[in-house]
Formats: sequence, C-alpha cells, structure tokens
Amino acid sequence: MMPDVLVFGATGYTGKLVAHALAERGANFAIAGRDQAKLEALAAATGNPDVRVAAVGDVDALTTALEDCRVLVSCVGPFSELGWTAVEAALQARVNYLDSSGESSFAGRLIAEYDERARSAGIAMAPALGFDEVPADVAATLATEGFEHPEVVLTYALPSSGSNGTIKSALGIIVGDGVWIKDGRQVTVTPGQHSRWSPMPPPLGPRQAVSFPLASGHLLPLHLDLDALEVYVTIGTPQRLGLRFGLPLLRAVHSLEGARKLIERGLESVQQFGGPDEQGRRRWWTILAEARSGDQWRNVSIVGRDVYGLTARLLSLAAMRMAQPDYEATGILAPVQALGVDLLEKELLDNDIDITTYGPTKR
Repeated sequence: MMPDVLVFGATGYTGKLVAHALAERGANFAIAGRDQAKLEALAAATGNPDVRVAAVGDVDALTTALEDCRVLVSCVGPFSELGWTAVEAALQARVNYLDSSGESSFAGRLIAEYDERARSAGIAMAPALGFDEVPADVAATLATEGFEHPEVVLTYALPSSGSNGTIKSALGIIVGDGVWIKDGRQVTVTPGQHSRWSPMPPPLGPRQAVSFPLASGHLLPLHLDLDALEVYVTIGTPQRLGLRFGLPLLRAVHSLEGARKLIERGLESVQQFGGPDEQGRRRWWTILAEARSGDQWRNVSIVGRDVYGLTARLLSLAAMRMAQPDYEATGILAPVQALGVDLLEKELLDNDIDITTYGPTKR
C-alpha cells in the first residue's frame, strides 16, 4: 500500500516522535532524511514504514520521494534557514504540507510569497502545527468567539530546555523581528521591546513578560479579525536584563556565519544530547489568551506538559486529516483554519491538556 504521509527530517528529535505518533495512530506513512542507516533503524522501531533518502537542499530528490504521497510533514529546522526544500518540494509534488516551526520570519515569508502558489497548486500549507501555535490559536479563537474586532494579548510560559533544532530556531527568533497588530495593521516588534505583568493563572500567578516574535503574530490574523494582537513570553529579571543589554551585540555577532555556528554549538553543549529526556519533557507550560472587545472580556488559559510529545501528536493528527480525500482547503493556513477549533480542542483535552475559560462571557 502506498504511503499517505512522508515525514522529512524523520531521524531528528521531533521527527522520531512524529514517526512513533503516526505508527501509534495506525497511519500509512514513509520516512525521509539524509542518513539511510538511521532511517532504517527508525523504521524498525515504528512498524517498518518505507524509507526514502533526501537531503536538505535537494528539492528534486524530495519531490521524487513524494510522488505517491498526499501529505509532507517537515521537521527540518531552523525553518528560516533549512525549511525551503520541503516547501518547494510540496509545491512541485502538489501535496499538502505541514511543519513543526514556530518562527515568525518563516511564517511571514510563507504568507507573503507562497499563499498564491499554494492555491494555484491546489494544496494546503499549514506551518506551526505543533505546540508553539496550536494551543495559542485555540485559546485565542475560544477567547474571541462572538467578539467584534477584539484585542488579544497572548502570553507563553515555556520550559527552558529544548532540542538542538529548537535551540537554533530560538536563537534566530531572538535576533529577528516579528509582527503585532495595532489598530488592525501589522507593526514590527523585537524581542524585549515591550514588557508587562501578565496575569497568568494559578499556580503561576502574575509574571513579568516581554515581547517575543512567534509565528502567531502572522497566523492568527489569517482567520481572526483582530484590532490588536500582542505576544509575550514570561521571563525572569536576569534574563530580561540580559536580553535588553545583550541583544544588540548578539544580533551583530549572529550576522556573521562563523560566529553564529560557534554560538549554536555552545548552546547545544549545555543541553542534553539531542533534546530533553523523558523527565525533561514533563515540565509544565501555560498559554494565556486575554481578549477584549468594548466592555466584553474573556480569558482562556491552556496548561499542559510535554511540548514535544504534544507536537508529535498534533502533527500526526493533522497529517492524517490532511491526507483524507475530502480535505479541500488550500493556501497558507493557521492551525484552526487547517483543522478546525473543535477537532483541535478535542485533541488537546484527550491529551490531558487543561482548558479553562475566565470571564462573564461564556462559550
């Protein structure tokens, strides 16, 4: 039987988890990457899916690997640097595309340059269908339901550890720009440019937070008619001061390729090999969406553990849904556009994620 789904970057930290999640769901899938031996070892542990060799930069090889597939799942990051092979291959093969990115610059370029190409090819392209943006999109969608031109503030409280790929992506985010919405229009924002005390739910309580350019700044306005959108991450005082005074130097150094590689290797050296172990993955995370419209307000918090396990389960769910013959969406899509809020909310709840609504206006 021909595979419905191809996982590209399958032997990376997130890719392995996605392959296992697809196998657990009984999906018909194949795996792709540059190392035949590693792919074969992963295949042996995940039900022996087809193995296909394709490397970053080789669009033709990946397009060939996609010839009998319906969906491409890309787990190759940092996406702003390495993600375009998968994007171009999906377009050439005319297969639906999704990925695990959370990078603002990547999402922004996809929307600006690839939306019309995806529609012309008759495919859907859904970036950031993992932890970073799915709970945020669900929280914002639930919080703004029934509101006209709402203002939304998103705050993330995130674990401090990550895989090597996440570390490299985070470094790119820190030295880059992102977008917020103000008076219905996009405005540029940089990490740490703005700060606030965010009213995080118990047991966190109020937390100091700073602006952070995640992909949600680009993706949520694709389907929510927002008058304003701000995105923050919680941060301690030492980290906030380091960001404030060290960011100009970090940006200057990061622009030099050799220096950037040294920084990445240094960051990796203080992390666990490859990524967090099972215990490290069990750390808590919280996302809070605060919505206001006139005299109406509603807050929605989403709280859970294991960002990587959740990402794998969300990507596997999305891949199987987007592989169905009746899936008709096209263009660049936010998570809620790609799968619907009801399906995503159910998946979160099924994975022991807590969703709590605060406020006088109930869903």
